[in-house]
Amino acid sequence: MRQHPLRNMLAVMAVALVLLVVTILFGRSPTLGLDLQGGISVNLQPYANGEPLEEVSSEQLDEAIAIIRKRVDSTGVAEPEISRQGNTVTVQLPLGEDDRESLSQDDVIDLVKSSGRLRFRPVLGILGPDPTEEQKAEAQETAATLRTELGLPEDVSAQDVLDEEIAALTAAAEADPEAPPPEGPQNQWGVDIQSDQFQQLAAAEAVSESRVTAADDIRREEEVTLADSDGNLYRLGPPFRSGDLWLEGEAVEGATAGLNQAGQWVVTPSFVEGAEGIDLFNEVASICFNGDPTICPPQSGQRGQLAIVLDGEVLTAPEINSPSFARDQIEVSGAFDQESAQAVATSLRYGSLPIELRPQQAETVSATLGEGALRAGIIAGLIGLVAVFGYLFLYYRMLAAITLASLSTSAMLLWVAMSWLGATVTLAGVVGLVVSIGVAIDSSVVSFEGIKEDVRQGATVRSVAERSMTRSIVSR
Repeated sequence: MRQHPLRNMLAVMAVALVLLVVTILFGRSPTLGLDLQGGISVNLQPYANGEPLEEVSSEQLDEAIAIIRKRVDSTGVAEPEISRQGNTVTVQLPLGEDDRESLSQDDVIDLVKSSGRLRFRPVLGILGPDPTEEQKAEAQETAATLRTELGLPEDVSAQDVLDEEIAALTAAAEADPEAPPPEGPQNQWGVDIQSDQFQQLAAAEAVSESRVTAADDIRREEEVTLADSDGNLYRLGPPFRSGDLWLEGEAVEGATAGLNQAGQWVVTPSFVEGAEGIDLFNEVASICFNGDPTICPPQSGQRGQLAIVLDGEVLTAPEINSPSFARDQIEVSGAFDQESAQAVATSLRYGSLPIELRPQQAETVSATLGEGALRAGIIAGLIGLVAVFGYLFLYYRMLAAITLASLSTSAMLLWVAMSWLGATVTLAGVVGLVVSIGVAIDSSVVSFEGIKEDVRQGATVRSVAERSMTRSIVSR
């Protein structure tokens, strides 16, 4: 069957052109790296007791990188590069114009070197998936109906009722610590805060007003609304406090992931001994086990839930099924697979960064410098292309058109592939592209010289073209 190389070449060029047009219409393009777009680069070195650490375990560094990556991703910066070289952690953030307005070098340093906080917050309400605007409007209507049924004014929320109830109970306890808690509602509207209607009102109001608390707005002493990795929202109270002690990551000594007797993946944390660890945990465990309506109210069952929160994300929120635990006999169960159980165990072990990281070098690359480097690279490439193709057309005439068509097709396909794969273009990459153009032209020159030599010996161009191309590939 006769082949038609020209027809095949034109078909490939047409496909490449169509793909390029589609890519442009979809607004896709390669991402510019730090040295071209500008941005911030920070090198972090592990320290202990004020001295640089010479030996650091790979597990600690990998966990530190994972935590830093979560923090950087939360800023919305596209294509950050976080890597390790020996004991040094390098964070490179290419920043566009909008990013540069919201993130300074000091902001980035604070973000990546902050130790972070692991906190145990009681669950005040499970809001489900982040609601849509339509669901919020429906919840507002439900809340208005329930408020009427409970005899509450329109401007009184379930939180107002709860706050007044807590204040009354606290005042009664302070007035006579020996007296039993007063019976019946202790708010001016006479609403039973443990009734199903009130719980539905609180849930409806939570949905209608739900929004994830921004990282900058998270305060230890305040309620927050946070999401887990699946997007489910939780209304959480402050971490449990006893005197000056808060139930946070310092209370945890270690954690492991494994299979229980039922063959389910569970996480087994161990707490430090004494008042700062297991004693503090058992205080809140007793409160959640009994379903205290003010601190740790019951959720789906009769028991309260305690959320484990790291850097503004709910890792898990297990129900407390016992009023007290041995410090190393606690099982956290849930819808875990091996990967998620190990991730939670690792976060419990290293609630904060597992090692102290100090910035050793921080550099801000201006957008002007990056644009200048990119412009210089493009200009150099274009000058080289014009000079080389001028020579090819003078020396090889129409054969040079084949090289031009080949390079144009390759360039279009490369742009399409890099755009859809989200590749990052750096200055070194631009240099590599220019070098690859030279290599491709060199191959063409070798092929053309082979064709000329064979034609001088009496062969036809068609008969030697394929052999000459093979020869040029081998010569490379």
